[in-house]
Amino acid sequence: MKPSLYIGTIAHSRQIPKKHHFQYPLFMWFLNLDELDQLPYLGKWFSTSKWALSRYHRPDYYGDPDIPLADAIKEKMLELTGHTVEGQVYGLMNMRTLGLYFSPVNFYYGYDSLGKLSHFMAEVSNIPWNDRHQYCHYITESDLTPENPKQFHVSPFNPLNQHYRWGLKAPTETTFVQIDVNDERGHIFTARLDLKRRPLTLKSVRHELLRKPAMTIAMVAGIYWQALKIYIKGVPYITYKKETI
Repeated sequence: MKPSLYIGTIAHSRQIPKKHHFQYPLFMWFLNLDELDQLPYLGKWFSTSKWALSRYHRPDYYGDPDIPLADAIKEKMLELTGHTVEGQVYGLMNMRTLGLYFSPVNFYYGYDSLGKLSHFMAEVSNIPWNDRHQYCHYITESDLTPENPKQFHVSPFNPLNQHYRWGLKAPTETTFVQIDVNDERGHIFTARLDLKRRPLTLKSVRHELLRKPAMTIAMVAGIYWQALKIYIKGVPYITYKKETI
């Protein structure tokens, strides 16, 4: 698979204890982590080695910055699943824009020697603390809805004692990632990312960056704006452990 942009929407829908829904347009970068040094040169619009409007900067991502990201992700996938990634690994990621970086979640896809999806990892970050946690699953064709207990505090309006059910589609011309959150009260929340593939070219990158030149700022502003609206609706605020230290 060639490096691409995936363009579409992110939607959140809360059911309990108050209904709340929003949807935003966005785009993400889909890159072969084993071939980052082969990405096309896009001048001031995108770079992997120097300042550009949008930039891949190795320290922004998982693991030791001195270790190639592909190696770090494969090692983490092996650690969390007990299964080696036999083929290549791809990232569906947000990039640093205007020198700023924050990504609520980056997704990583590991493939077997035949090019079939074998691993899925979501690295989730919270704000303003910018702590990170990885949820990883070994994937079979018969199971694209893996589940796991929640282990990391993200939203200050969701408790920790919850359960995640993922819905996945391996990236092709389209892709989606859905997460359903449940606890003893029932179905709490759904987040869904729906995206369509576009070739990664100067034209496509320039078009998306002209539409959203400050993607990082837009994401952070959206998070705080929706949090304020949820708080005004009376959804209880749950303190993150770092706030008590």
